[in-house]
Amino acid sequence: MRTLDKARYFSKQFNEYVASFSASLNLIHPAKSIIVAVSGGVDSIALMYVLQRISLKKIKVLHINHGTRPENIDEENLVLQHCKLLGLEVDIVKLSLELGQANFEAIARNLRAEVFKQYIQKNYWVYTAHHLDDSFEWSMIQSFKQSSLASTLGIPVFNRGMVRPFMCVSKNQIKRYARSLELSWALDSSNENTRFERNFFRQALTGKIENRYPQYLRHYVARQNELALKLSMHRSQSLAKTKSLHSKLIEKRESSGSVVLKSIDFSFHKDQIKEWIHFFSKSHRGEIDREVDKLIIAHKKITVDVRESKIKGPLHFSGGVNIFILDNYLLFTNDLHLDFYRRFDDKLLEVLKSPKGLSQITDGFVNKMTPKKVIFPYLTFIDSKIPGFSSKLIHPLLPKSCQWLKEHKISYSFYPLLKRKMRDLPKVSKQKVILSAVILDSSILGL
Repeated sequence: MRTLDKARYFSKQFNEYVASFSASLNLIHPAKSIIVAVSGGVDSIALMYVLQRISLKKIKVLHINHGTRPENIDEENLVLQHCKLLGLEVDIVKLSLELGQANFEAIARNLRAEVFKQYIQKNYWVYTAHHLDDSFEWSMIQSFKQSSLASTLGIPVFNRGMVRPFMCVSKNQIKRYARSLELSWALDSSNENTRFERNFFRQALTGKIENRYPQYLRHYVARQNELALKLSMHRSQSLAKTKSLHSKLIEKRESSGSVVLKSIDFSFHKDQIKEWIHFFSKSHRGEIDREVDKLIIAHKKITVDVRESKIKGPLHFSGGVNIFILDNYLLFTNDLHLDFYRRFDDKLLEVLKSPKGLSQITDGFVNKMTPKKVIFPYLTFIDSKIPGFSSKLIHPLLPKSCQWLKEHKISYSFYPLLKRKMRDLPKVSKQKVILSAVILDSSILGL
């Protein structure tokens, strides 16, 4: 194999390996924006290129100029050049530090942490280029300074919005990847200063350990994984707990023939989502992974961001499939199903405009106590004496009825949204709202 072909093959394998590692530990979240911290060194430059290739979404770059050395401006310009080449947006944060000041490492680390925290609070995950060598050195240093087992576990692959996808590769592998792409990077002269703890350990010990024990990183990774599992601190364990809470999926077939899926987190159910899209689609099966990822992101936004509408749709998929989102529900429809909902909306409006109007619906509910048929979007009528629970949203499946209710100042909502609003109420107040709320029984409409 020619040298150029070998380089391309290695870079491809490297990307796939990091992507597989990231997927196994959920290091790329569909609802979180990606910002990668790039210093200009080989590790962070390489991470930027890897994330740009393996992520399905646009990434953003953060460069922190510490202002400690004249070459900081050259590093900043280098990062800007790479970002321009890749078409990436970049934020520059300028600090003013002195390398000679006491406790420089701790001060710089704390300032960076504050910057990262600001982005995490804006729904970003911050990606840094720490790798296996960094983690090994950190573990060894801590073992000399502390006695607890947890302190020697090394740098976590994920911690409160800080993500480190290179915790599956070594420094040498990263350099080989950067060379395979013929990337340029900066060399930090302060890395030679052994006054700093990490530099001292690296220069005094790491090289000698590697020469004597070439498999030391492999054994380190196996040992730390085993220790993390025994201490119940491994990311896979926390993911398993999260999955048990969020992976429950409920499927319901509607009177219209459409289907509703309910889940707290649809990222666990991509296969089921794709199956229903293909089931209702008129076209041949195609690649819809990106579209499904966008759907999951849209759902995540309305569940985590109070500024987002709790209703979205229709989201269009190939073959005439339309998906509506209502809180933790997804409704899958095609053209035939939409005809049913148009008739539903017309019939409901007709009843609302009739002399008996809303009383016909509420009386029917009281007489039966529980509705026979509840059809998405779970329209709910609320006693006007209970203020603060009426929705301002017009559901796209019931536009005429919702608009008429709004114009006539009749309190209504959709049961999932009403339930969410009642979440923090005292038990007595919740009971009062529930007793005043009527979920539309569609059998009253003859449907």
